[in-house]
Amino acid sequence: MDDKKDAVETVTNTITKFETDSLNPHYKGNPEYVKAKAKRDEINKEVIEYKEKFIAKYPEAFISKVFRASKDPDVPDLKLPDGKEDKAARWHYFKEHYWDGIDLTDDRMLRTPILHQKLQYYMTKLVVQTPDSINVAADKLLTKIPDNSDILKYFIIYITNTFETSKQMGMDAVFVHMAKNYYMSGKAYWAHDTLIQKIGDRALKLDPILIGKIAPNLVMKDTSGVAHELHKLKNNITILYFWDPDCGHCKKETPKLKELYETEIAKEMDVEIFGVNTTQEFELWKKFIIDNDLNWINVHDPHGITRFKSKYDIYSTPVVYVLDKDKKIIAKRIGVEQLEEFFKQMKDLELKKKTEEN
Repeated sequence: MDDKKDAVETVTNTITKFETDSLNPHYKGNPEYVKAKAKRDEINKEVIEYKEKFIAKYPEAFISKVFRASKDPDVPDLKLPDGKEDKAARWHYFKEHYWDGIDLTDDRMLRTPILHQKLQYYMTKLVVQTPDSINVAADKLLTKIPDNSDILKYFIIYITNTFETSKQMGMDAVFVHMAKNYYMSGKAYWAHDTLIQKIGDRALKLDPILIGKIAPNLVMKDTSGVAHELHKLKNNITILYFWDPDCGHCKKETPKLKELYETEIAKEMDVEIFGVNTTQEFELWKKFIIDNDLNWINVHDPHGITRFKSKYDIYSTPVVYVLDKDKKIIAKRIGVEQLEEFFKQMKDLELKKKTEEN
């Protein structure tokens, strides 16, 4: 047994050495590498054969479940009509059969490293990374698991936490979906009332400001006391910009936004900025506007009548929302430096759509 272990370690170290050696770009043709790789393939084949024999002999043993779970689905040789490999069909088959060999009714599987690795890969790599696709995949997966099981608890917590803390824009929609359908519905059997209340409150706050929703209306006054209504702006694109004139980060980002506002692409896209002062500092705010020639719509709500901080989940600054002509949210919490590229992508999509229509 020790000899076999030593052989595996030697082969692994040899392959690793060649694959990580930047001074040896042609390692695949090196006889030593070829020999080590062939030996590794031979060992892997022996391991697979051993596992298959064990499963056949002891199908109900827990270790057999572990062996089955560690194996990926065998994908058939799917072809396109022209005889080429149908990669899309193979990917779909692999995804649809990914959980076939895994016993999701046995909570003991949580005590192996396999289940977490499978879940992580499935939810963050295999499933298309859009909220709608993730929500559908999560629901379909969770229906395979018995109620009140530890696996169900683990999967719900993992999916909820992973996408609540995701840095990818729009993934808060997954958190809202999980909160509504599992915590607030009572399916999160382990969660106490305080936790459910906390998660529910957070989901209800985020729900109205998810990408695709109509942005809550704001009516606020400028430095001269003239009221401006967000929903009455006629521009194709509105940047809703929450900022604090005394915030260090805002002092850096606001001039950058000013530069973007004056670019050709911003003019072509018919961009307007609805800049909201988040503080009570009227004179400081007014001075910053004048000093930096912020000639967009500058407004504030010194008495908190609009409750804009709660409506838009403003707990730090600056915060950017991008709205279309119908005031639908199309991007949120995006960096100022990312806006120009975002507009270029929008423009390219518009041109592509027009070309296809013609």
